Amino acid sequence: MDDRAAKIAAMANSVIYDAEATHDYIDGAPHVKHASLRALYGNLVVDIFDRALKHTSVPEVLDLGAGEGSATLPFLELGARVTAVDVSESQLAALREKCTAYTGMLEAECRDVFETLHHFRDAGQRFDIVVANSFLHHVPDYLALTRDSLSVLSEHGQFFSFQEPLWHDSLGAFTRRFSNIAYLSWRIFKGDRLAGFKRRLRRSKGIYLEDSPEDNAEYHAVREGIDQDALMELFTRSNLDYKFIRYFSTQNKVFQFIGSSLGTKNTFAIISRNPVDNGNSPQA
Repeated sequence: MDDRAAKIAAMANSVIYDAEATHDYIDGAPHVKHASLRALYGNLVVDIFDRALKHTSVPEVLDLGAGEGSATLPFLELGARVTAVDVSESQLAALREKCTAYTGMLEAECRDVFETLHHFRDAGQRFDIVVANSFLHHVPDYLALTRDSLSVLSEHGQFFSFQEPLWHDSLGAFTRRFSNIAYLSWRIFKGDRLAGFKRRLRRSKGIYLEDSPEDNAEYHAVREGIDQDALMELFTRSNLDYKFIRYFSTQNKVFQFIGSSLGTKNTFAIISRNPVDNGNSPQA
């Protein structure tokens, strides 16, 4: 994916996530609204943070696509120093308000994540943890973003991505249908129904509009999820171990309970780290 596509996506995200959309985002983000997913995220954060503490007293965290602060706050509460980056000033305003008690440990920057990563890499600045929470699927070339993220990790650094849609072709027929029904059961009660359903129908036919802000901000819908195998291959080539966690995620509370109870999985998290810091073998 070229630089032009990346810039278009970044601009689309900054337009889509204005003040009103920030509120809508929280309603539509399962990892923010469902207690079970917040608990899963919290447990993973504690595991990552504890490992970082083996090598530093105050872990340095880079939070990419930080949004309204759901991923940022737990790290601050544990005692990390966080640099939060996002292209949406509205999202960052919500983040700053949410993290007011930790202003001395927080630096929030409104800028492009690729430019930020290249700046830190060239300046020799390194981080103990790089977080991409519900973010890779918004980036056209998420593999390039991941590679750039690895370039700013400290010797014992960890890369952590959470709330990413599994590659749709890797899902079974039941999981795909169930996930679609669960989404529609939530979407039907939201505004802009007609336009939303038209976009979903168009995308189901593989039609992507280059001038659509929604398409550029929602690359996962256009691209059919994230290729988790490509991510794992990237970590393997980089001589990094990884822990891969699959789980179910949807906006509707009832379907979230049913899907989790059935053991359905349509979403993933992944933690990558140096093998010397990982007592477990890579998991897929």
